[in-house]
Amino acid sequence: MTEGLTPSEKLVAELCQKSFLRLWTHPNPVGKKGKELCDCLIVCGPHVVIISVKECDYVDTGDKTGWERWEKRAIAKSADQIWGAERWLMSVDTFQRKDGRTVSLPPSGDRRFHRISVSLGGKGQVFIKWGDLGNGFVHVCDEVSVGVLFGELDTITDFVAFLDQSERFVASGVSPIFGGGGIEDLVALYISWGHTFELPDELSGTPDSMILMNDLWSGLKESDDHKAMKEDLKESYLWDRLIEHYAADLLTDGMFDFNSRELTDDQSALVAMALQPRGHRANLAEAFAEFLTQGERKIASRAALGDRNTAFVFLLGPSSDREMRVRELALRCLVIRGTMPGVITVVGIATDQPGTSEIGYSSDIVYMHLPEWSEDDAKKVDGIQRDLGYFKNANVVKG
Repeated sequence: MTEGLTPSEKLVAELCQKSFLRLWTHPNPVGKKGKELCDCLIVCGPHVVIISVKECDYVDTGDKTGWERWEKRAIAKSADQIWGAERWLMSVDTFQRKDGRTVSLPPSGDRRFHRISVSLGGKGQVFIKWGDLGNGFVHVCDEVSVGVLFGELDTITDFVAFLDQSERFVASGVSPIFGGGGIEDLVALYISWGHTFELPDELSGTPDSMILMNDLWSGLKESDDHKAMKEDLKESYLWDRLIEHYAADLLTDGMFDFNSRELTDDQSALVAMALQPRGHRANLAEAFAEFLTQGERKIASRAALGDRNTAFVFLLGPSSDREMRVRELALRCLVIRGTMPGVITVVGIATDQPGTSEIGYSSDIVYMHLPEWSEDDAKKVDGIQRDLGYFKNANVVKG
């Protein structure tokens, strides 16, 4: 939903929806006394990303006055809006989207706020102020870096990992200095160092400052390694489309709780899918696609290990007997919880064998979060394995 937004707000909303998907992207949410809270709010799992967009044309006055005016309107005003939004969000449990839908915030003790200012109009001619601007760390993007940041780190987990590590990098005493560029060069450094700001072994000691030249991003973008990485991740977007498929059902009252036979707005399974980083999504998407097109092998189910102590179970079963399919999916999820070390969350996805259904196609999704595991649970799993013939018609892959 981007109607009524300014061109710059629409651009950011579209970038957010592409990176974080529509279920968790909320342009122009409503805040205190019905006023606009911020330009875009992302809420996914524990993460709350507050984004403020300000656009002000820089006018070169020949002295520092021009920069000061631009900084005040494009950065300081944006930071003030972000901090105001954060204070209000800390005091409520829900908020209203612009379209009237109510959205729940994560539990107050779990909320992790991230602050993004999209400050436009400098056109690469101004110094970008960045860091702790008085009430906490604000990540400031310009015309170039906003596309790089949202495009290269396009899952909620990859995105906030970069933000968190950037803040820790600065807190460690290292002050990145942009030599003509912006956050895009910091993103390039982060990616080229293996998605970390841990200094490579060949760099001895801890520098007080680090100058980031404005060719870091342009050099990385044109490198063979980066092109190969992007090619390897192409298949991962099948996972995004799968999430969007289920999100469409949820948003159009098409998702039902199988036990209660009532509509549900429970996002737990979809959040677990969305929290998977891009690299894991590539492996999960490949496993899911191979499972659906297995040909003559006829494997009834497949499990794939994801990130964040999460595993996924894929099951083929006819829509003609969904009750049995849902039951078997839940049981297989329980088996995976009990047999895969470290896994505490399991998401199951069941659908028809492609090209076989005579009554139409449907799919089911199961969410299981079991941090604790008892001897009784283990005995139950042993019995289920025998009943299902689990080891004969299932396989497990790492995500």
